[in-house]
Order: sequence, then structure tokens, then C-alpha cells
Amino acid sequence: MPLQDSAEVLRDVGRRIAELRAARGHTQEAFAERLRVTVQYEQRVEAGRENLTVQSLVKLAGELGVLVADLFAAPAVRTRRPGRPRSKPAADALLAAEPAGPERTQLRGRDRKPRRS
Repeated sequence: MPLQDSAEVLRDVGRRIAELRAARGHTQEAFAERLRVTVQYEQRVEAGRENLTVQSLVKLAGELGVLVADLFAAPAVRTRRPGRPRSKPAADALLAAEPAGPERTQLRGRDRKPRRS
């Protein structure tokens, strides 16, 4: 069994907390308020940048309605944050599917007839 470093464990626990929070319909802001912590602290927890104490884990698990051990279960799906794609194969495939000739879809502007004087 491969060993995990503490940073990896914290990232996994943070992802799991984010997953459980979202599944219960809580925003980070609302969840932070329930925990009586700042939103920034909750964001650091979910990003795996906060070294959690046992007391914090118990409090988080209690608010989520799960056992502390459930926080260490692997997240169901590793989620990506919205933003730029990591690679461009999908964009390349879409561009390759576009017709190359005059029938090509015009994305900007519109066809205009020359003005008559």
C-alpha cells in the first residue's frame, strides 16, 4: 500500500468535506456561519491548506451529520474548478469538425452586401 503524505491527506479530507457540504445544499458561507468560523478558514479547509485538529474534525463531522471516519473516505468524484481546460483536444476536435470552405459558419458579424451610392 503506497504511503500518503500529510498534504495529500488534507487535500482528500478537504475535498470530502466540500463534497458532503455541497450534497447537503450548503454554500461555503452558510456552512462557515454554522461552524462559527470565517469563510476564509472554510475555504482553506476545503482546499487542504488547513491542518485540522481532532476537535475541528469532530465539529465538522457533527455539522455534516457523519462520523469522523467518513471524512477520510475517498471523495466520490475528483472535481475540477471551472476555468481554462487543462488540455486542448476537445477544442481541436471541434475546430477540425468545422467546414473549411465558404460554407463555414460565421461566428462574428454578419454577411453584408456592399453599400450602393
